[in-house]
Amino acid sequence: MLVSLLNSLALAVLAASQLAAAGADEKAPEQLVRSGYQRILTAYEQNWPQNPEALQAEVRETLRHLLDLERLAPQLLHKHWQKMTPYDRQRFVEALTNSLTRKVMDEIAAYSQQSRETVPELRIGKVERRRNASSVKAVLQGPKSEKRLTFSILHYADGRLKITDIEVGGKKLRSEYYRLCNKILDDYSPTYLIAELNEDDYVILENFEGGAVGQLPPGWTWKKSDNDKNKPYKIVAENGNKYLQARDNGESVILGKEVKWNLKKYPYISFRWRVHKIPAGGDERYGKTNDSAAAVYIIYKKKFGLIPESVKFLWSTTLPVGAYTRRSGTGRPWNIVVESGEKHLGEWRTYTFNAYEAYKKTFGGKPPDRPVGIAILSDANSTHSQAYADYDDIIVLKKANADSGARKHLQAE
Repeated sequence: MLVSLLNSLALAVLAASQLAAAGADEKAPEQLVRSGYQRILTAYEQNWPQNPEALQAEVRETLRHLLDLERLAPQLLHKHWQKMTPYDRQRFVEALTNSLTRKVMDEIAAYSQQSRETVPELRIGKVERRRNASSVKAVLQGPKSEKRLTFSILHYADGRLKITDIEVGGKKLRSEYYRLCNKILDDYSPTYLIAELNEDDYVILENFEGGAVGQLPPGWTWKKSDNDKNKPYKIVAENGNKYLQARDNGESVILGKEVKWNLKKYPYISFRWRVHKIPAGGDERYGKTNDSAAAVYIIYKKKFGLIPESVKFLWSTTLPVGAYTRRSGTGRPWNIVVESGEKHLGEWRTYTFNAYEAYKKTFGGKPPDRPVGIAILSDANSTHSQAYADYDDIIVLKKANADSGARKHLQAE
C-alpha cells in the first residue's frame, strides 16, 4: 500500500510535463500541486540519469515544500513525540523526508525505463475549499488504467499552503506511515525508528546534542537511592560539539537511559571518551577498590523487571586491557577492560566492540534480541579519590571489525 501511494506520487511527478509552468500562483491549492510537480520534472529532465544526486536533492526539497511534515510527524509518533527532545524531533522529520525522497526516487528510476508515452496524464478534478483547508481530486490517466487521488491541503494564516495527506483508492499515506512507525515503536525506541527510516548502518543511542549545556542529559535517570546525591554530570560544549562531562569526587552515581534496538541487526557498539583523572589504586575485582575512571554499560535485560544483566566496558586504573571479571552478588555486571592506566589521559579515544559476542563471552548463551538500555559511570567513592572523564557518541552499528574485547578472565571476590 505504501509503495502504491508513493508510486502514484512519482507517476504524477513524471506526468508534470502536461501541467502548468513552474512559478504558478500557489495561493490556489491546485496550483500548489501543479507547480511542485513541474519543479521536479524540470530537475528530472536536466539531471536524469547523468546526475541522480542533484535530482534527489530537488525531490527532497520539493517534498519539504509541498508536504506539511512538521505537522505530520507528531501525528505519526503520538505519545512518543511528547517525550522526544527538539533535536530528536528534527531528526525524525529529516528521516521521514529521506524515506519519502528515497521511495519517490525508486519509482522515478523504474518509470524512467519506460517510454514517455506510457506515463499517465494528471488531470485536476474537483477542488473543495473550506475556511482553512481544501481538497484537490485528481486522476492519473494511463493508456490502460487510471488512479484517483485526493490531496488534503491546509491553509495557514500567513498564506502558505501545505499538503497534509495523499489518498489513493481510499487509503491514506498518513495512515500507512502511522502503521509503519508504530509497528517499529512497539518493540524499539524512536532513535531506532529514525535509523530505519534513514536506512542507516548505525543507530545513535546518545550523542548529547539534544540537551542543554550545564544540565543533565534529558531522558537519563538514576537509582532511587541516589536521589539525594549530587549528580556529577553535565553537558558541555566544545568547538560546536556537545558531550557529557563527569567529575566524580566520591558520589558514585550511575546514569541510565532506556533505549531499545535490534541487537541481531546492530550487534556492534561504539563510543568515545576522554579521561582526565583515574581513581588512585582502582581495581574492579574488589569492593574496596571498585572504581573506574569511565564506564559504558549495555543493559541486555532485567530479570523480573528489576535485576539487570549488563556488560560494563571500562577504563581501569590497574587491570590490563582485555581482562574481564565479575564480582559475586545479585545484579553485578561483567567488567571488560578496554583501557588502563595513565598513558592516554586527556585524549579522545574511540572504541568499538561486538556487543553480541560480549554477552556470550561473559554470561554465556545467546543474548536477548533487544537490549533495554545503556548506562554511564565514573566513580571514585571506594578509593576516596577522583574520577574525571568526558563521554560522547554512543552508537550501535551493523558492521565493524571488532571482537568482544574480553580476552583474559580474572577471578574476583
